[in-house]
Amino acid sequence: MALHVGIAPVTLAFAGRVVLYSAVFGLAYFFYNLYQVRMLFRRARKEYGVHMLPHSFLFGHLLVFAKVAIKRKLPRDLHGAYTPLWLALEYPEIAETGLVYMDPWPIAPPTLAVFDPDMMTQFTAENSQLKHPNVNREFLPFAGGTDLVTSDGLIWKTARLMFNPGFAVKNLMSLVPGFVEEAVRFREVLGKMADKGDVVPLEKATTNVTVDIIGRAVLGERLGAQDGGSVPLLDAMLEQLSLLYFNIEPGKWMNPMNPYRHWRLNRKFRQAALPRVENAVRNYEKLEGPKTIIQLAVKAFVEEHGHSTVAAGIPAHFVDGVITQLKIFLLAGHDTTATTLAYAYYLLSCNPDKLALLRAEVDEVLGADAATKISHDPALLNRLPYAQATIKETLRLFPPLSSVRLGGPGFELRGAEGQRYPAEGFMLLSNSVGSHRSPRWWRDPHAFVPERFLPDAPASLRPVKNGFRAFEMGPRNCIGQELAGLELRLILALTVREFDFEAAYPEGAETFLGERAYQVQPPALVTAHPKGGLPVRVRRRRP
Repeated sequence: MALHVGIAPVTLAFAGRVVLYSAVFGLAYFFYNLYQVRMLFRRARKEYGVHMLPHSFLFGHLLVFAKVAIKRKLPRDLHGAYTPLWLALEYPEIAETGLVYMDPWPIAPPTLAVFDPDMMTQFTAENSQLKHPNVNREFLPFAGGTDLVTSDGLIWKTARLMFNPGFAVKNLMSLVPGFVEEAVRFREVLGKMADKGDVVPLEKATTNVTVDIIGRAVLGERLGAQDGGSVPLLDAMLEQLSLLYFNIEPGKWMNPMNPYRHWRLNRKFRQAALPRVENAVRNYEKLEGPKTIIQLAVKAFVEEHGHSTVAAGIPAHFVDGVITQLKIFLLAGHDTTATTLAYAYYLLSCNPDKLALLRAEVDEVLGADAATKISHDPALLNRLPYAQATIKETLRLFPPLSSVRLGGPGFELRGAEGQRYPAEGFMLLSNSVGSHRSPRWWRDPHAFVPERFLPDAPASLRPVKNGFRAFEMGPRNCIGQELAGLELRLILALTVREFDFEAAYPEGAETFLGERAYQVQPPALVTAHPKGGLPVRVRRRRP
């Protein structure tokens, strides 16, 4: 008995010392990182003469952010990509430099947000910097770090070359008849909404149609998202997406069950995807007609490695790589396109004169029975310049995301007058929303003017060089931009003449820049989405 009594105090004392030492070590580590981050900003100001917002060694720029947010009564759920924009509105000197150093640590990494188009090009195209580690960390459980969004170097280059043929315009045009079937189904869904007359979140419907179209493009099959049924492939992906965190969410990153849940959902997704990939590998030569994105990736792989590779058995690393990219394509292929489509309807409804011009173009080019005509001649979609301009102007006003890079050793940005801006160690944010809404590069930047993107637009209205960045520029531009433009033109062409959309936000709803449909960041999604899913009433158009 005496032995046990003697051990207990020793054990408790040891545990207490462990806790104390851990706390001391953690505190020391915190202040070490705080010093390193704060000195990045102090050196930029001292050694380069960089203009800096009022900077606190303890709080960085967090106090400035809070002060401006309160002063301007900014919505609390406004997407973080807008931060450089409202800082530039508050501090005009920032707008003149075309960039802003932001220190939100420890909430986010030290950031250099750039909205000067030429300086954005310096780190996305001229000297493409690596993806920021945060991007890989956030998506690592979801895609394993080998996907086209987060990977770098040879891994990224190999995957990009393999999947480029599937996203080529010629191949996408061959898939249009399948896309038309999904767009016609979407038209039926809108008709049911109109008949009910209820307020509905438009983004939910646009998400379902874009899911079904990306399913056709990648897998060559109907996923049936618009039919309301369960899609195991999609269900697993969306459930796993809900486990990711892009903000401070201790409930997620401290949950001990998350690694198991990620493993289970990755397994579930793989089980649903594997038969489809295996079928594409075994039968890629036998398939007649249009080829899906996966089928062309298989073809590229076989042509590079030889038929004997496939004959000997399906290479496991190739199958795993295709499944990883399939998950990313399903995510990126529906998410950003769905929000763009919803915003296009919203902006057209707010600008009846522009809507009338688009309807007139569709009438002239397609006339009656547009679906049949497009199925027989997909090239008709290339004869809708105002529709294409509408999509680009929508993306200019509401870009769904910005590119994030890491400034490498010794990397600097150069201003138009030869100024040097240190970028090493900073998260480089190619801030498209700040650039797209700047009066320095766009006339009437907050107005919806599709005419900017027409071939005969006056020089004063056209985008400046490097100015339009919705799909980013350089070698890492969006692989799916042609698919997005194609399906958006198709869906608008088949619906815009038949329906009217009326935003149905409640009275007194918060606004930003006069918009109730400002962009927010929903949980577990890094891309920007319309507030409240964009509630609307759909009405059939009166003759």
